[in-house]
Amino acid sequence: LSIDVKSLLDTTYTDRAGNNVTLADLSGKYIGLYDSASWCPDCQAYTPQLVKIYNKIQADKNWVIIWVTADHDEDAAADYFKEMPWIRLNWSEKETRGNSMFKLTRQKYIPAMTMISPNFKIINRECSDLITSDPDGFPWHKSEF
Repeated sequence: LSIDVKSLLDTTYTDRAGNNVTLADLSGKYIGLYDSASWCPDCQAYTPQLVKIYNKIQADKNWVIIWVTADHDEDAAADYFKEMPWIRLNWSEKETRGNSMFKLTRQKYIPAMTMISPNFKIINRECSDLITSDPDGFPWHKSEF
């Protein structure tokens, strides 16, 4: 089953300052789809580690993360996003586009991270553990083993 990743990503996102960010703004960048939620203890532990790695390498590596919330409450999601230096899928698209984005991971659990190349090919469906165990391994290609 082939998913048109570019169409899936083609929407308007929001940055921390509340500015709109379009897919065109992300042209030429590696994209990480980060699925997490404020109520999830593993996510609470993982997000600060991811923030450190992201802040260190994102400019150099041309990497942007799109946060896809799994929160149940819009205010909780908004509060949690304040800890994140990247952009987010808007709450109104959580159940539609957000669910489709999470399906890319083929996971049942969060946190999860799907890495996508600048030409919209999936590099790794779920590499959240790989990112923290090998922070220098960008863009965290799936191992062939």
